[in-house]
Amino acid sequence: GCGMRLFTSATLLASTALPLRANALISPKILSTSRNKLQVNQHSPPAHMSHQLAMASSSSSNSQPTSTKRFPPSRVAVDPETNEKWRLCVAAAVLRPSDNALLIGERFGVPGSWQCPQGGGDDKDPESDDEKRRSKAETLREAAARELYEEMGLKLGEHVKYLYGDQEDISDEANVGPAPFRYTTKGTGSWLEKQGFAGQELHWVLFECISDECAKDPNAVCDLSGLNGERQEFTDVKWSDVKTAKNLLT
Repeated sequence: GCGMRLFTSATLLASTALPLRANALISPKILSTSRNKLQVNQHSPPAHMSHQLAMASSSSSNSQPTSTKRFPPSRVAVDPETNEKWRLCVAAAVLRPSDNALLIGERFGVPGSWQCPQGGGDDKDPESDDEKRRSKAETLREAAARELYEEMGLKLGEHVKYLYGDQEDISDEANVGPAPFRYTTKGTGSWLEKQGFAGQELHWVLFECISDECAKDPNAVCDLSGLNGERQEFTDVKWSDVKTAKNLLT
């Protein structure tokens, strides 16, 4: 995960809960680049970069990761106007079809602080044990599905499905959701800044819960232990209506 606190406005959450117009919300194309070989792409900065959606640094995210686990390189979005590079991140919004409730988790070690699963998108990694990852970067959909599994134990096809579009199409172009948001980490002294990032660019990926058991009691289904060798992110999960969730997400 990103190890970041998630902030979201009433406008964003309302757009997440209500039916979305695909033609107005299709995310722009992001070129996959490595940290060492940056390219300017055709991605334009999001129009709303203030309060609709942001991720703010927590104490853990501003310090260099201490885990001995090897992390793959991150996908990067390069601003064609400033040449700044932004770490590409995703957040997974799981919605319950009966009432459009949002699945949120209480952060490990931070009682009363709730988040959606989130984390960085992995770039292609020649040293990966996964043959596919050695030659191809994760798409937004793939990254969000992985984060959802690692942090909550929910599996694509068993517990959730993509809310919109062809389930087999995992391309960035297939992702439909609120417009991406950039927040800067300049001046924070964080590891992101030390590695040359101007900040992070967050993309929402929307899922629909397809498990009746999870829809009734997510704690009976979710595995919050931290999977794929990742640390535990949550100690509790619950469904929350969007109006309430906007005040809980921190």
